[in-house]
Amino acid sequence: MIYVSHGEKGGVGKSRLAMVLIDYLLKQNTRPVVLIEGDKSGQDVGERYADIVETGFINLNRPDHMQEAFSSLGNWIEEHGEGKDVVINLPGQASDTLDKFADLLAATMEMAGQELVVFYSLGTLDMHVANLIQSMQSGLMSVVPVNRQIVVMSEALGDVEKFAWTRSDARKKYIKAGGEEGFIPLLLPSFLDTRISEMPGSYSAFLGTDSPLSLTDRGLLFRWLKAAHTVVAKGG
Repeated sequence: MIYVSHGEKGGVGKSRLAMVLIDYLLKQNTRPVVLIEGDKSGQDVGERYADIVETGFINLNRPDHMQEAFSSLGNWIEEHGEGKDVVINLPGQASDTLDKFADLLAATMEMAGQELVVFYSLGTLDMHVANLIQSMQSGLMSVVPVNRQIVVMSEALGDVEKFAWTRSDARKKYIKAGGEEGFIPLLLPSFLDTRISEMPGSYSAFLGTDSPLSLTDRGLLFRWLKAAHTVVAKGG
């Protein structure tokens, strides 16, 4: 299975979603997990899991070289992803690049014998809803069945009510058609989130008795991770 972390640029939580997703897949322990970082200038997910999962770095944010990028992507998945779960952490410019080549990505994945699941991390504004709708109509979301589309909102941007998506007619149609959505809560207190962000490794690894975290902090992490796993589990 190919899991794509897509969405708006600028702090909507794509990388955090990818980190939680990898953690969840590793915990399921059903298939090996590999990662593709779509922007060599931002490798935060790759750095966290550097010693845990095999990682490929493919520049997916250059619209003038997308066919070459897809060739590299397909070759990497064919060589390293057979029989594995592949997580693709898209770059911030993905809406300006990959959505325009969605049919090519779908064809590449089909030739690789893989199915796509797309998580779309959403911003709060009406313009973000418009971007999501465009992706659903002609972009990356359009090339996967609605039951393999998951719209994700992050509490880092505010409460659910702050998201224009929750008040839109498009959301009603999406949910009625069988689409999934989820809300990633904040990991509080903020100092715990900061500390964990600076520590490489799987989130779940910090829950054990050998963790550098205190019992109370492990309890807070456990509660947050359980809620976050519930969101990514919607990808099947």
